[in-house]
Amino acid sequence: MKKRYLSSKIPFLLTLSLLCWSSWAVAQGVRGRVMDAQSRTALPGVSVAVEGTNSGTTTDADGNFTLSLQPGSYSLRVSFIGYTTQTVAAQVSGADFTTVNVALREETSSLSEVVVIGSRSTQTRTSTETVSPVDVIQSRDLLATGQVEPTQQLNFVAPSFNSSRQTIADGTDHIDPATLRGLGPDQVLVLLNGKRRHNQALININGTVGRGSVGTDLNAIPSAAIERIEVLRDGASSQYGSDAIAGVINLRLKERPGTTVNAQLGQQYESDGEVAQIGVNHGFKLGQNGFLSLTGEFRHRGATNRAGTYNGPVYVNWNVNRATGETDAAYIARRQGLYNQDQALIQQNNFSLENNMQVGNSRVDNAGLFLNMRLPLGATTSFYASGGLNYRKGKAAGFYRYPFQTTQVITEIYPNGFLPNIESTINDQSLLIGVNGESNGWRWDISNVYGGNSFRYDITNTNNASQFALKASAPTQFYAGTLSFYQHTYDASVAKDIGSQLGLKSFNVAAGLTFRNDQYRIKAGEEASYTNYDPASGRSGGAQVFPGYQPANAVNATRSMVGGYVDIETDLTENLLVNTAARYEYYNDFGGNLAGKLAARYKFSDAFSLRGSISNGFRAPSLHQRYFSAISTVFVSTGQGLEPRQTGTFRNDSPIAQAFGVPELTAEHSTNYSVGITSQPGRAVSITLDAYQINIRDRIIYSNQFARGTSAAGVIIGTILDQAGQQEVNAAQFFSNAINTQTRGIDVVVATSPRLGKGSIDLTLAANFNETKVVGDIQRPGALPNDAALGNFLFNRQDSARLTVGQPRSKIALTANYRLNKFGAVLRFTRFGEVQAFDPSNPRLDEFANPRLITDFSVSYRLQPTITLTLGANNIFDVYPDKLRMTQQPTPERFGSAVLDNSSYGRFVYGRSATQFGFNGGYYFLNVSASF
Repeated sequence: MKKRYLSSKIPFLLTLSLLCWSSWAVAQGVRGRVMDAQSRTALPGVSVAVEGTNSGTTTDADGNFTLSLQPGSYSLRVSFIGYTTQTVAAQVSGADFTTVNVALREETSSLSEVVVIGSRSTQTRTSTETVSPVDVIQSRDLLATGQVEPTQQLNFVAPSFNSSRQTIADGTDHIDPATLRGLGPDQVLVLLNGKRRHNQALININGTVGRGSVGTDLNAIPSAAIERIEVLRDGASSQYGSDAIAGVINLRLKERPGTTVNAQLGQQYESDGEVAQIGVNHGFKLGQNGFLSLTGEFRHRGATNRAGTYNGPVYVNWNVNRATGETDAAYIARRQGLYNQDQALIQQNNFSLENNMQVGNSRVDNAGLFLNMRLPLGATTSFYASGGLNYRKGKAAGFYRYPFQTTQVITEIYPNGFLPNIESTINDQSLLIGVNGESNGWRWDISNVYGGNSFRYDITNTNNASQFALKASAPTQFYAGTLSFYQHTYDASVAKDIGSQLGLKSFNVAAGLTFRNDQYRIKAGEEASYTNYDPASGRSGGAQVFPGYQPANAVNATRSMVGGYVDIETDLTENLLVNTAARYEYYNDFGGNLAGKLAARYKFSDAFSLRGSISNGFRAPSLHQRYFSAISTVFVSTGQGLEPRQTGTFRNDSPIAQAFGVPELTAEHSTNYSVGITSQPGRAVSITLDAYQINIRDRIIYSNQFARGTSAAGVIIGTILDQAGQQEVNAAQFFSNAINTQTRGIDVVVATSPRLGKGSIDLTLAANFNETKVVGDIQRPGALPNDAALGNFLFNRQDSARLTVGQPRSKIALTANYRLNKFGAVLRFTRFGEVQAFDPSNPRLDEFANPRLITDFSVSYRLQPTITLTLGANNIFDVYPDKLRMTQQPTPERFGSAVLDNSSYGRFVYGRSATQFGFNGGYYFLNVSASF
């Protein structure tokens, strides 16, 4: 019995013995606690990785971690979002755990951010060590602005960058034009993870900043996905290709493991423009050195309205012209009678004269999903990918149609008139895939980027006035067409540093080939969106506010480009850094361009360096500028009443453009000069100052209307239109390489991070001063005589002001970011310089907006190590730009041609052609951010 008992227990005893031995064998390794260096509170969710191995863990709710390791020497990499990563040594020996406690310091605005953009060298360089000026803006800096859209975040942290929302500007209400150094939206190149980002489908053809240009929609990228933004403020066409005349903006996506959540609720002081935003990013580790980062974000932006009180005609048009031979007394009496009739009907129908237009931000709902990943395929080779989907739904309004405007309103549907809406559906998608690695010292990279953007127009709360016979059954909404743009870019590059072979610290040689294919489409709208069903009636055809694209406007155009570059960067001495690059690109639709650059920095001491560059650049005309066309009916007031006129934007290669003598579009060419100083007079102080001059030749503009008329110029235009077979067309517009400009400016950045008592503070003073002027002669179409009136049809003083004084000539920002234990505060002062908007012909109607100082303030409290609550206000003192100069309105008691009306019967209180920072006033918000 005893033997049987023992034999039955032997397996159990052996198992128990093995478990005890196994427990003793692994009862060794590293354990410890991770805490905040200032508050000494525990940090849960911190990543603790053992370098060179697959071992790793995260801290628990109390900040503790445990790693089971065999005896030996190890390096632990301790990282947590929002804190500076630390690498600590750990020695494991014997049969017990080694204790390693780590205190992480919160990340601050480093004065020595490592710069990636502008160089293909592996040498680590900071913003004060590069040959060209670069701003490095971390995600925490973007978050601290209190803004939720990337364009507006950049607008308040990068003085050389400018973006203001537009109003009553059709599609431009939904995509913000963004510029660098006072140039155009299409003269700055946008990269995502170092690869070219596709352009938007929309071309700006309204009277806003960037008229005639095609930019890149930065708001299609979730702000929650952005780790940092690098802004290269120098011509870089030779390094990155077309569009990089003013510089390059490179957005780097997040890579780190862990989860971040950011949510914001806010609204304007005026109780409109509500904002609701939530963004979630989660990063996974893939193997030892790989990662997968996923981001989802939703943004809602409510509409704002700063319209004034309308004081014009509503039901009866009392603002009529004087009849031939009519006396002053008779004219006044006739207008007074009409005015009285109108006022009686306004009261009878309880028509509100307040806010019957929407002058302000459009309503926008934006949802996006993004990914960023890297997967090691071997010791030196990796597969990488990034991209995303973005969906945006917008709603903006146009001009109110009043009942007296019978050529535009079907009164059976809208007895009191209507406010038509432009509803946009914007889809954006992109995908980058690539493989890179290293072989025999050569770093190589092969990639493909696909990107696409589409903009669909739906017009609602409107009518086609030529369908008046249908009365109340006439349709009130229309599909007006879709614009789309798609791009494929293939890149292959190699690079190697052969400095050691030449006896130099560095001599990096890089070369690459690029092939790009672009596609631009216009799809026509439904028939009723553009057709005039009864031209003889004198009523307007097509959807009011935005007539649809016609079948004649439909296009499906493509082009291809092939190019190559060579880039050399070398530390010739310990103090002299030189960079030179050359690139050639050939486009199948207009030919080739060669760009080059020479830049250098000489370090006299740690406290002073001198840098400078000279380069030439180019911007290829966009497919949009080559192939966009549109035809619409415009009603013009004449002595006999309203006369319908067909107005068209004609393609650059169309017979009518050739009849006018408009040459084929070619590239814009630039010459860039830059000189600057960098200084680090102390460990905690950094200073950069850079002056620049950018000369642009053959700049592309969108002309004004060349209209028929009885004047000498009008007769010439009418003859050309008739000879081109366009007897039905009354006015024509084109894109043309017509002007030359010169831009000069200075960028200044001063930063310091001193200790302040028990806390710390980051202080940054950043400023941009720029001036653009039109130089040389305007290049008029070849078939037109050198006549001043014809010159104004092409490019008038209003167009010139839009380029030269339509954006602030200066922007100065002073930011203080203070932290003390769990508390933080951000105070920012931003001074926007003067802007101006000129009338096409009458200087008395010019408008000026004086400089304004905007103050933003927020306070934050760390509820837990992983959760921070921020309460703040942007434009805390509710500052608005100067109001339009209110002049006499054409009331019944006042008549004559000298009446000034800048305010459109009082509806516009603030200028909309040139804006500094918008006119929405103060905004307050509550933000919650968390990191796990």
